[in-house]
Amino acid sequence: MTGQRRLREVFHARVDLLPGTRELLPLDDLAEIAPATYEAGLAKYAGSPERERLRETIVPLLNRRWTQVVFLSPVHPHAIWRTWLEVTGRQLPPVEFWSIPVDRLPAPSVVFDRKISTVGDPIDASEVVPIDVSTFRTSLETTAANRAWLESLSATGRHGAWFHGVPHVLVGAPVPLTRARLVCWHEDPLEPAEHS
Repeated sequence: MTGQRRLREVFHARVDLLPGTRELLPLDDLAEIAPATYEAGLAKYAGSPERERLRETIVPLLNRRWTQVVFLSPVHPHAIWRTWLEVTGRQLPPVEFWSIPVDRLPAPSVVFDRKISTVGDPIDASEVVPIDVSTFRTSLETTAANRAWLESLSATGRHGAWFHGVPHVLVGAPVPLTRARLVCWHEDPLEPAEHS
């Protein structure tokens, strides 16, 4: 596997897949087939009016609600892990991610980079663009907004929402994992893979 291939992938934290499936599903798709998982997913939007409104937020170009899309990261998870290490001097525990070739994403897929809108408010159309698979490259560095977020977490002794301040790749359909591979965020994608 070449470094070039690795630079054309998007990421999603590894989750348990439903029996007999090999794809990532939007939250709303789980309502009938996995009600407990669906309810647990909805619970993440409770706690503030902004978070509750976020569930119903329409994604421009996709014309789907927030809970009707699959969320992926165009930033390699190692960039987040490495930034936390730089900020705090501490390593995060191992976490696995699905690494999905960008050319395997179903249409419609877009990149959402929040710069104008705030959580729970309508998304500004200028923040969403169709993904260009031919020019897409995985970012091996995190964003300034994410670094600032990680610094604020460290300063207040909190943890979580590791990808806050990072653009999203949003997919308006189930995402097949047939060509995905698992990576751990402590592994540098530019270093040769360790062999056991």
